[in-house]
Amino acid sequence: MKIKKVSIISPCYNGESYLVRFFDSLMAQDYPVVEFIFVNDGSTDGTEKIFEEYRPKLEAKGWNVIYLKQENAGQAAAISAGLKIFTGDYLLWPDSDDILYPHHIAEKVALMEESPAAGIGFCRLEMIDENTPDKPVCVLERRKVGMKDDFAGDLLISRNILWPPVGAVIRASAFLDVNPAREIYAGTVGQNFQMFFPVAVKYPVVYTDKILGAYLIRQNSHSRLQNDYEKRQFDHEDTWVHTIMRAPLTNEEKTRAVIRAVNHFECLKDAYSGKFFPAVSAAENRKTRKIKLFGFIPLLKICRKKNKTVVKLFDFIPFLKVK
Repeated sequence: MKIKKVSIISPCYNGESYLVRFFDSLMAQDYPVVEFIFVNDGSTDGTEKIFEEYRPKLEAKGWNVIYLKQENAGQAAAISAGLKIFTGDYLLWPDSDDILYPHHIAEKVALMEESPAAGIGFCRLEMIDENTPDKPVCVLERRKVGMKDDFAGDLLISRNILWPPVGAVIRASAFLDVNPAREIYAGTVGQNFQMFFPVAVKYPVVYTDKILGAYLIRQNSHSRLQNDYEKRQFDHEDTWVHTIMRAPLTNEEKTRAVIRAVNHFECLKDAYSGKFFPAVSAAENRKTRKIKLFGFIPLLKICRKKNKTVVKLFDFIPFLKVK
């Protein structure tokens, strides 16, 4: 039987302080048919040098190694560059500071092969601190609740989600079915939501109880340096809406999904500011904002009116009023 090919897309920006650990974890893998796409997102440190040191070692394993280099454009754009060219049957997109434990790739392939209808598979992860990597802080996992596993619904409100991409594997045929353009929206956050959600609305999810990798906590990581909490919620909301509107859903399903996501992020912003649905004048209404599809097509207008969130499609058709 033909061995399935696994494509690994790994974006990296200035990763010299942790790349050796990541590459060593790749070297420890025993899976033979791998396409490794390393995307250097405009690094200004020794990232390229470290990659070139490991390239022949990875190729000696029989892996096909592809190097892409671009001007710094952000993680989403770097992932999209890899999505344009990958050719594998399964897709992984670990961050370049993640760690893959031995047999990681083989175990994920086995998980998906056992469930041919599944679009996404998840393992469990250890969370470790960069200063004490030998002492796991905790185990990360997505927990199935009840008989119905509503992964797509949970994604909309960030509930019970294993976000680190090293915990996931996607079936390439499922991904290309829902994303034939092979790209994700180049927002500043939410790359993993974009990878998960379109697949999750159409395909089931499977799990293994095995711990197959580690998510590294770094004090200077991009997510930890984003100290403007409210802006992050605006950014997440923007990415969520763009992704929903491009997902394989009916217009009614998109409307319901947008309602749920927008209300979730509006509540988070209000909770942070200590204001729950305040009555404010139009001049004071910090909630009014517009979202444009692809950056220029007017899509949604979101505003807060007294005790309700109002969302208008194309700035004039109201389709959401929710307390």
